[in-house]
Order: sequence, then structure tokens, then C-alpha cells
Amino acid sequence: MLNTCKGVIVTITDRVAAWRRERRVLQRVSRAAWRLEQAERERAWALASARAEGVSIRTLAAAAGLSPARVHQITAAADLDELDAALGELRAAGWPAPEDPGGDDDAELDGRDLICDRLVDEVGWLRQCADWLTHLHTSEYPPAVNLRPDGDHPDRALMMADLPRVAAIVQRIAVDVDELARARRVADLSTAAALPDRRAERRRRVAEPDLDFREFCRRSKLPASSTPQLERGWDAWQAERYQRGEISQRPGYTDNPFRPR
Repeated sequence: MLNTCKGVIVTITDRVAAWRRERRVLQRVSRAAWRLEQAERERAWALASARAEGVSIRTLAAAAGLSPARVHQITAAADLDELDAALGELRAAGWPAPEDPGGDDDAELDGRDLICDRLVDEVGWLRQCADWLTHLHTSEYPPAVNLRPDGDHPDRALMMADLPRVAAIVQRIAVDVDELARARRVADLSTAAALPDRRAERRRRVAEPDLDFREFCRRSKLPASSTPQLERGWDAWQAERYQRGEISQRPGYTDNPFRPR
């Protein structure tokens, strides 16, 4: 009799556990379905707003991975005012906001008022490093990283994101996060604080120090005793510094200390 009661209790316990697990699984399915619905709503909003700005159906179809007929169907049925109101409620509930087409990818270089926002920036850089590592693992050629902010377009300074650079960026992030963990407010930060110059801050975040002349000569294999080659090397060094955004104006002809007076 006792064994029978124990068997009944075990069976009931198993059924309750199975019911609770099934309820959690169904909640997960419902949550995923809700997120899919909202994502489709945001896609409709993005397509309709882009179409309102004059982007062609074929261009939108290529960007969204849909057929032109499907994009036309979505944009024709979309009500921008209604979608804006619905997405506004989603933003208030914590749904991530879309990127601002009028901004750029380096908006975080202006710094953040809250430490949590600075941490979000560092998470973005970690994900970028993960993408670079995946690229290095699967591709023959390393990816390129721009040392200048997107706002400097079309001026660019491309460097290879090889393993040493990725490791240096991760080390820099570790230092910044350590400073953030010990700071109560942004005013307490020193190493992790954003630099006033956006170009210098961009170079710092990709672990790229200012270009030293001696290092440039060593890399370019310029002999230290040859004045003509040092003269050309100084001009090339200054030109690269300008390209990297370290100086805002092109150096003048008379600024070269190795040029005969």
C-alpha cells in the first residue's frame, strides 16, 4: 500500500513538472511569435519610410532579401502614421530603436553621460572583434578597419584588422571596463574617458597610437644618415599623419626640418 502511494505521488510530481515545463516552452513560443510580429511590423515601417524617401522597389528588395513584388505589397499596405505610433509604444517598452540614417556608425565617439551606455559601446566593439575573428578564420584576407570616423568620408585611413590588432583592442576594452567598474560617474574616468578629438578617440578605440617618426622610418627602412631620404621620409610621414587624421592641415613645404634652407 505504501509503495502504491509513493508511486502515485511520483507520478503526480512528474506530471506537474512536465506541465510546468510545457507551459514554459509554450510561453517561449508565444514570446517568439510576438517578437516576429513586431519585427515584421518594423520591417514594414522601414520599407515604407525608405520608399517615402524615394528609394526604388528593386533596391529595397535587394536590401531586405525579398522579391520586388513582395516589397511593393508591403509598402502599398503600410500606414506610416499607424506604424510610427505602434513603434513608439514598442520603444517605450524597451524594443531597440533603429539606427538613425542621418547619423553615423561612430556616434558613440562623442562619449556618453551614463556608464551603462559606455558599457554598451564596449559590447559593440567586442562584437566587432568577434566578427573580425570569424572573418580571419574563414577568409584568406584580413578585414580592414578605418582609423577615421565615418563623418570624415570620403577621407579614410584603412589598416588591416589582424590578430595582433584584435588582441590590442580587446586589451584596451579590458582597461576601459576596469576603469568603468571602479568609477561612479563619467567625471571619475581617466583612461576610459572619451578624447575631445573624435579622430583621436577613434584611433584609440582601434588600439592605434599616433604615428611616431622613428617608427615610421624603421617601418619604411629609411637610413638615419641619409638626409635626402629622411627629407622624403618626413614628407611621407606627415602625409600619412594627415591621412590618419592626426593633423587637420596638410604640412607645408617649408615645415620639413630635413629640407635644405
